[in-house]
Amino acid sequence: MKEALNYPKLITLVFLALGGLLFSRESHAQRINFSTWTGSDDITITPVLGSPNLNFNQKQANISVNSPAVTINLLDNQAVAFRIEAPEGFDLTVEVDAPAFLSLDGAGTVPQEQIPFRVGIAYNNMEAGNEMTAKAGAVQLPTGFYNVTFPVNRRVGGAPGPPPTPISGTDTLPKATAYLFIYGELGPIGPVNAGNYLGEININVFFTSND
Repeated sequence: MKEALNYPKLITLVFLALGGLLFSRESHAQRINFSTWTGSDDITITPVLGSPNLNFNQKQANISVNSPAVTINLLDNQAVAFRIEAPEGFDLTVEVDAPAFLSLDGAGTVPQEQIPFRVGIAYNNMEAGNEMTAKAGAVQLPTGFYNVTFPVNRRVGGAPGPPPTPISGTDTLPKATAYLFIYGELGPIGPVNAGNYLGEININVFFTSND
């Protein structure tokens, strides 16, 4: 992957998730696109924990039609992680928009061309030293919740500090790091047609105003 980049506009990061669907001895792939958007150049999003692929075949080598769901949990090695760097003292809002189904070639509309997909989301803003420590202490959002607001660095005790000074063109505030984790469940897999099942997850991170 490239080094950390600032995202002043919408970009698309394409990650191949080899969710090989076995049907008539043919193996097919499943591609999941992650799009990230930040509301400010002062926010940086970087994929971490190696290759950011939501790869269900790494969890279960053989995925076939008429089979139970395959789940990637938060603590599994296959969970996708992002490091979020932003000026400390600010609140961030993270919004995740994920499809309810992965569709055949991204265009399937009938049951035999769709596989149910449920996304899982967790975050850590406790100033973890690295992504593995962050994962172990991450807060998981309840099922069905797809957005959350939290301070970039959470205070563990004591009175809250003063509100941060608005950023001007000459100010450079120290940065803090939070982590976002994406995982989920594919299936159950019904009597679907073989092929490539596609979907896109959009991640939007921006400062939250408390005015």
